[in-house]
Amino acid sequence: MSEEKHKKEIIKKLQKGDVLSFDEIYREYNKKIYSFSLSYLKNREDAEGVVQEVFLNLWRKRADMKTQYEIGSYLFTITYNTIRKHFRKLSRERKHLEEYDKTVLTEDNSTNTSIEYRNMVELAEAAIGQLPARQRNIYHLCRDGLTSKEIAEKLGISARTVENHLYRAKSYLKKALSDNRLISLLFIWLFIR
Repeated sequence: MSEEKHKKEIIKKLQKGDVLSFDEIYREYNKKIYSFSLSYLKNREDAEGVVQEVFLNLWRKRADMKTQYEIGSYLFTITYNTIRKHFRKLSRERKHLEEYDKTVLTEDNSTNTSIEYRNMVELAEAAIGQLPARQRNIYHLCRDGLTSKEIAEKLGISARTVENHLYRAKSYLKKALSDNRLISLLFIWLFIR
């Protein structure tokens, strides 16, 4: 089964309340969401709260999901809005986040977020297309879930060479996609790291 079909099946099962599908999504994304939240919020408790709220929202809204949704895009939007909500709350309480307000829109608009996500996907695909062929191939194999050792065996090269190629590819992609806005940083943490 292709990865896209598998993800659609997961969404269908999740819509029906399948806990195993929810667990699979949680295992794939919870550490990425936590790490990103921690890097941005600088507080473990707040980062854990974001993870809980994101997955609670996913569970609550599971019946509203459509199978054409990309789970990554859906979690991206929920995470983005959850962190923005957190900052708005802090801003109301402490009035010290003026810099944040300068860089991010204040209205909650998931349509705009979805459009920005699509733009980031297009930018990422274009940047991946610019990688040297060997780096691009290794990067795709890594994204498909293969370990450095498995990639090395498959390509007949050393694991160290694989790790060097991955490091260079990820560094290039982070540089190509980073503009220090929350939405860019979130995308990098969830999909490039």
